[in-house]
Amino acid sequence: GGHDQLCELYEKAQDRLEKERAILARKLQEEEDRKAEEAFRLAEEQREAEAKRLAALSRLQEIRAALNSAVSSRDIAQLKSAMKMTEDNNLLGDLEQEYKAAFDLLARLEKMEIVKRKIMELDRPLIAELKSFSVPPTPVLRAMVGSYLLMGENEASLREWGNIVILLNKTGKLSVKRRVQELQVEAVTDEVARKAREQIMGLTSEEVYEANQAASLFFDWTEMICYERQCLSDNGNITDVV
Repeated sequence: GGHDQLCELYEKAQDRLEKERAILARKLQEEEDRKAEEAFRLAEEQREAEAKRLAALSRLQEIRAALNSAVSSRDIAQLKSAMKMTEDNNLLGDLEQEYKAAFDLLARLEKMEIVKRKIMELDRPLIAELKSFSVPPTPVLRAMVGSYLLMGENEASLREWGNIVILLNKTGKLSVKRRVQELQVEAVTDEVARKAREQIMGLTSEEVYEANQAASLFFDWTEMICYERQCLSDNGNITDVV
């Protein structure tokens, strides 16, 4: 009887051992399968990345041209579109210089749009306060002369504050808000930009703001237009129009 019991125990132990071996073998196989799957997935991802990179590189010249064209156009929507194309194709490293030029210009143009909007939204009391000076503080006079020079007014007539008040009173197409809104940097000559820059040289926005809030917005706008005109001249994008 004892021998039979031993045989039974031995068989059970063998069975258990076989089952454990089978479980272990299955786990090892699963681990191997998982590793193989992972390796396959990584290889696929790498192949996809390489294919995507090749596709992006095939568009490199096209996207470079789009960035340069957007910078030349100075159009906010076009700049955003060309920058997004660069980002989507992961070409920031390849087009670092062109992308930075577009990025910097976009930031400046958006800042200028904010200032133009603030000028458009200037309420009557603020404009009235600006016009109410009989003898304006020097920073106010210089800011307004600079602005009106950019709008094409004659330098000699702007020496009289009374003439500036007359211009501020104009409405419709000749209203100061409309003229600021519609002025294109390309329409400003180097000579006019130089004269406007001389008017505001050495002034700060804070200094003008302390004297008059409305005038400080015209100062900011003048400073931005002069800077953008300088950029155009430096890049040789425009020839001076006499």
